Amino acid sequence: MYKLIIVDDEEEIRDGLSELVDWTSLGFVVAKKLEDGSHAIRYLQEHHVDAVLTDVKMTYASGIDLAQYVREHKPDTKVVILSGFQEFALARDAIRYHVSHYLLKPTDLDEVANVFRQIAAELDEAARKRELDLRQSRDINSLRPLMMEQFFFSLLAGAPWGQNIEELQGRLRQSGLPVDPLNGKVSEMKAEWSMAHQAVQKNVDRHTISAAITKEKEQIYYTCIHVSDNRFVIIGSALVPMSEHDLLKRTEQYFMHVQNTFLSLLGVSIRLESLKLYEGLSALLESYHEQRDLSPGEPVTAEEEQTEREKDKDRIIIREAKQYIMDHFEMDLALTDVARHVGLNPVYFSRLFKQETGKNYSDFVISIRIQKAMEYLKDPFYKVYEIGHLVGYKNTKYFHKLFKRQTGLTPSEYRDQL
Repeated sequence: MYKLIIVDDEEEIRDGLSELVDWTSLGFVVAKKLEDGSHAIRYLQEHHVDAVLTDVKMTYASGIDLAQYVREHKPDTKVVILSGFQEFALARDAIRYHVSHYLLKPTDLDEVANVFRQIAAELDEAARKRELDLRQSRDINSLRPLMMEQFFFSLLAGAPWGQNIEELQGRLRQSGLPVDPLNGKVSEMKAEWSMAHQAVQKNVDRHTISAAITKEKEQIYYTCIHVSDNRFVIIGSALVPMSEHDLLKRTEQYFMHVQNTFLSLLGVSIRLESLKLYEGLSALLESYHEQRDLSPGEPVTAEEEQTEREKDKDRIIIREAKQYIMDHFEMDLALTDVARHVGLNPVYFSRLFKQETGKNYSDFVISIRIQKAMEYLKDPFYKVYEIGHLVGYKNTKYFHKLFKRQTGLTPSEYRDQL
């Protein structure tokens, strides 16, 4: 049912219009009867109404004033004016504010019914159009990951429009990526995976991978491109200005999400091979062209590849976690606190920390604290029993036990050696 309000300063007319017209058969329900345009405006400020049937002459706010308010604030609401005056000025104002119909008193109820039957049809058509637009929008959103993937894949494969900035911008907008090709920062991750079962490999194709992991997060769009049997590239484009550190951090956080998703849903183990930042798509494109132009006679050696991996061993997120631990080592530092700081699930963070550092989280915290304790022991100002408290251990015996396990000496023996 569409909601209708009736506005007239004469109670008899309000009641008559409400009761003598079969509104239900027309698809309407009378939500409110009001005696002045000012009352109607206040009502419209707090309630949704599909149609207004109003007198033109009232005490404080006229039907024209009401039509003006509707035009400016509720443009989808239909307005029908009743008037005892066939004046050109009133009709002109009614047209200006897009009044649906201008009816003269005395009112013919059949004519009112015909007018609102037509309005109901118009509202039905508008509702159908909104539903169609919404469905199309959903279709576009569901296809956008594929459109983005195809865009980047074509770009990196050497599409002829890749060097045309205007066409490049047009393709970006079409893919939902309003990024300046020259200035919008772009991050690129290369990763590889190993299949737990051969059957999984057969069921994973380029499109399903892309659909599974492409999404918008914190004003960055990501897309995945399957470039070979066991390698893929994830490209993230920032839609808002942000620092290099923030973009790299958020991009790596996204990869951690992807990594966890692949493992839990597909049984696929993936690792991050490299993470780079480019000042725009043009720079990214140039990088790929340079890589493609390298002659086959200059392969990357295993030693060079190993060196590159060692350089990237500690990812941004793990470096940030380590720094957070070193800055707060003296506190009661729970794993959940550090995981929350870097934006990861605690269970996943624990597994990732071990994978990247080779140490359990608790072992790493102990090693940092003992290292700090060794520094304190070099200063005779500090008493041995005080140092345990300074590095986060309230139980002195437990501190001595951990110190000896790490160094082979008690704190006193270590100080004596110094």
